[in-house]
Amino acid sequence: MATPGFAFGGKMPHPFSTVDQRRMYGDLSWAWPIICPPNDYVKETEEYIRLVRKYARIPVTAVANFGCGGGHNDFTLKKTFEVTGVDISNQMLTLARELNPEITYICGDMRSVRLGRLFDAVTAFDAINYMRTPEGLKAAIRTAFSHLRPGGAFVTQVQDAKDNFRQSRTRTSTHSHSDTEITLLENYYDPDPSDTWYEALYIYLIRRSGVLTMETDIHHRGLFPMDVWREFMKEAGFSLHEDQILLSEEDGGSIPALIGVKPIA
Repeated sequence: MATPGFAFGGKMPHPFSTVDQRRMYGDLSWAWPIICPPNDYVKETEEYIRLVRKYARIPVTAVANFGCGGGHNDFTLKKTFEVTGVDISNQMLTLARELNPEITYICGDMRSVRLGRLFDAVTAFDAINYMRTPEGLKAAIRTAFSHLRPGGAFVTQVQDAKDNFRQSRTRTSTHSHSDTEITLLENYYDPDPSDTWYEALYIYLIRRSGVLTMETDIHHRGLFPMDVWREFMKEAGFSLHEDQILLSEEDGGSIPALIGVKPIA
């Protein structure tokens, strides 16, 4: 017998499923501005701006943001720099263009895209952590290097590393807008510690005018030792620096940041 006021949207995945769904970047992209509004990204983005200015050896005017998603980091970046955003998801780019109509957005893969111009700085927020293989991570880092002017800085974060990964880490949060309320449960699990990726499981409890729909989503993300990140940055040609992206205690306190500076010949 169905429970009144409850609708089940989408099938639960098989318990042993390894399918990389990434529905948040597809049919569930509409929920992103509710779950993570632009103002939630101000502090993190200001930290990127601080690191760009600290490490770049040239004046920074133009920035390329790879893996820009729905443009929430760009919302703050554009107040300081001329920004070009790149993402592989057309659905997320639609959101980004609505939020930041003055920014140029391009659909492309950070492992292979070539924009035909150079920038003073390149940023890659958490999207680079979707590189699941050594080859993919190397390619993304090389893409950043190829788009920088000499003296320019590439700033990125290592959201999770094998050195500090916590198995079955779980958290919940609730967000609302108008008549829609979304409670999000996140669970992070590494099914095979011998490989280079882990599973991020998301369960969405979506209430529209009190009617509940449940959606599930699985993302596969890369999981490498910090030394692998360091090695690939140096192999690409960067002068490597390490720092921290300082966040609130609620958001974990800090995230390791890697900064690559392209040498000036």
